Amino acid sequence: MPLTEIGSGQVAGKNYDDLKLQEEGYKENAVVFRCIDMIAQEVAKVPFQLYQNDKLLEKHPLLELLLNPNPMQSKSEYIIDVISNKLISGNAYLEAAYAKTSSDTVLRPPIFLYSHNPSNIDIIKGSNGMPHEYKYTLNGSSISFPVSTDGRSNILHLKTFNPTDMWYGFSKIQAASQNIDYVNLSNEWNNNILKEGGNVSGVIEISDKISYTPQQMEDVRVSMKKFKGSQSKSIMSLPNGMTYKQMALSPNDMNFLEGTKVSAQFIAFVFGVPYDLVNTDQAKYENLEKAKELLWDNAVKPNLEHLITEMNTWIVPRYGKGLRLSYNEDAVEAISTKRDRKRQSLEGVTFMTVNEKRLAMGLEELGGGDTLLTEMNKIPLDQVGFNDEESLPEDEKSYLKSLITQGYNEKKAKILTGLVYDHSDND
Repeated sequence: MPLTEIGSGQVAGKNYDDLKLQEEGYKENAVVFRCIDMIAQEVAKVPFQLYQNDKLLEKHPLLELLLNPNPMQSKSEYIIDVISNKLISGNAYLEAAYAKTSSDTVLRPPIFLYSHNPSNIDIIKGSNGMPHEYKYTLNGSSISFPVSTDGRSNILHLKTFNPTDMWYGFSKIQAASQNIDYVNLSNEWNNNILKEGGNVSGVIEISDKISYTPQQMEDVRVSMKKFKGSQSKSIMSLPNGMTYKQMALSPNDMNFLEGTKVSAQFIAFVFGVPYDLVNTDQAKYENLEKAKELLWDNAVKPNLEHLITEMNTWIVPRYGKGLRLSYNEDAVEAISTKRDRKRQSLEGVTFMTVNEKRLAMGLEELGGGDTLLTEMNKIPLDQVGFNDEESLPEDEKSYLKSLITQGYNEKKAKILTGLVYDHSDND
């Protein structure tokens, strides 16, 4: 069944089928798989940081838990699991696990963190507009995770915005469903044609001069069912006067490449992935560098910050007050590349002071950095006896005289004049 028919067969209030999104949307579509896998892996690579007020903590039980969330998964596997579930279904469910559950577990640090398949979770609606509980079902057995009146629970539900459902998120696969169907059906069509040796079907021409018995016609039908085109290992036997003619597709009929490419571009667009990163053609290095920056801005950063923001209200308070989970921007390749390019661009700017350039880079100001530098020697203009708003004298002698007039001795005035009127190019 195409993904565009996904609204049918609602399960416990869901207006989508988790398994269909996972099977047809993710496992059977290479473009969707590549987009989700790329985003999830990039999010998982970013190191977490924990602050106590404004102090960066090098060690903390929460950081250790995030590095080893459970006995089955590392930090990387766990984050990939969480983000992939969110991108596939629009929902991700994280569990804070304890050795023994009690009413106060939502206040204590957990021993493990788990990620659950959204197909196994149902939301039991509450009367106050919040979930009453989350119900996890597997192999006929169910576990309930209650939600307190203030919204606290040992299940964290990450979801995307859904304008028609307040309980469940909206899947990007649903938004791109028509394009995903096109790619899937095109691949299936092409594969079937290849199995038939490039032939869609064939016809049998019958001579009007010969009469055939019912048995002969039945034998022909049986042979036709066994015959699979030019690649078939079976042999078709036809009575005298009958001729089999293949109906092969034209090259234009068999060429779904262009349509598939357009659909792939739309799918990548929905996921916020630059097409250069999923394009099978060889992209230029410069394009890939820019594409990686766009991937970070459009897909990786929003998902990472959504996860961290929710973790700061869900699990971080269980370790005490004043804690804030963040991430290390310096470890993000896309951010470093963008900063390097910005720094190189600022280095050639002559109308900005050192501190103005540092502020543009997000750095602190330096003492003595509020002055412009000369283009030739990169020394402060006020140190060569020249005010920012004055014009440079036309000749060297006039400039030397002006320095002596300002109080510089002759020796120092000559040195400063030499820095401004550099004759090294004439040597």
